[in-house]
Amino acid sequence: MPELPEVETIVRCLRGPLVGRRVVRARLRYAMLYRRRSLRVTWLTGRTITAVERVGKNAVFRFAPSGIMTVNLGMTGRLALAPSNAASSSRRKDCSASERESRKHLHGRFVLHGEDELRYYDPRRFGYIYITANDHIRDDLRIAPDPFEISLRGNAAGGLFRGRRAPIKSLLLDQKLLSGIGNIYADETLFAAKIDPRTPGGDIAPHARRLLAAARRVLESAIAHGGSTVRDYRRVDGTRGNYQNHHAVYGREGEPCMICGNAIKRIVLSGRSAHFCPICQK
Repeated sequence: MPELPEVETIVRCLRGPLVGRRVVRARLRYAMLYRRRSLRVTWLTGRTITAVERVGKNAVFRFAPSGIMTVNLGMTGRLALAPSNAASSSRRKDCSASERESRKHLHGRFVLHGEDELRYYDPRRFGYIYITANDHIRDDLRIAPDPFEISLRGNAAGGLFRGRRAPIKSLLLDQKLLSGIGNIYADETLFAAKIDPRTPGGDIAPHARRLLAAARRVLESAIAHGGSTVRDYRRVDGTRGNYQNHHAVYGREGEPCMICGNAIKRIVLSGRSAHFCPICQK
């Protein structure tokens, strides 16, 4: 699923084209895609986009005179910009199979002044949209700070993991504890920090600043490469990310470690795969 680098890439691509644009009309195909207590997308009609931001793994759109829309892309969600009149050509009977498949998964459309539209695709429909008139999305959606928002000074980093017995890999995936990191970047962060993914969180507390510093380095590099395209993720223009070509451990089971040459190992922790080097990550 899109993690912090992928969502940050999407947000940066959308910010320029969208800020200052007014919503002319909006539609969401399935009610199940609304998060509980969300306002409907039609409420955004007539409002102007004032900011496009990232909060954890979420794309956040701010509006004037008021309103916030949070888009969580789930596992297979994608945001794209297109001319709104392109919809008429996509309805032709002779459209290609790929066009028909795209239409099938087009669930949200936000037509903007100037005839462009923001489109929300989601083949598996595990994502959601949450619209609210207030600015309490972190509390409403229980989104924790991400690695860039936690100070590496003082005890803030250590306090995240102190007293916790769950494996550190599982804790890194807990968006209520630390947001933005998913399976890919948890593995890459732990490799960069030379920490075994099975280590209890409490044992990591004294080394938490080193862990978060490693997370920042990995995430910054991934952002610079446009994120990781392992399966479905695409940038706004439909192109693939490039960071998958730089993964040190994720998806490399049985391949040699880039540092020691030992085979990368894969285990399952709390139902999720964890890739690591048993020699470098003690």
